[in-house]
Amino acid sequence: MTEIINLKDIEFIDTINKKLVFDNEQSSLTLLSFKAGAERSLHYDEKDEVAQIIEGLADITVGDKIYRLNPGEMIVMPAKKLHGLKAIENTKMLLLRPKHVHH
Repeated sequence: MTEIINLKDIEFIDTINKKLVFDNEQSSLTLLSFKAGAERSLHYDEKDEVAQIIEGLADITVGDKIYRLNPGEMIVMPAKKLHGLKAIENTKMLLLRPKHVHH
């Protein structure tokens, strides 16, 4: 089904809020919101992922480097490399990933 999706239409809750935009046999796109101070712990994936900040400010760790992302910026998190996120402000982001299993 084709429809217009408002990428800012996700609430901030006490935990990380996830809203699936689409999911098919190849990939998925998820809208996430993080309250300021929320974190996604370091982990790695078998395939590359792409994160794009829509609103707010977040520090994304990839390997041993921390990148501060602003609205409109995106980053590729390479396969098999530790990565995580800390929301500096209330943050909304898109996460594009191919089908895979988290480790």
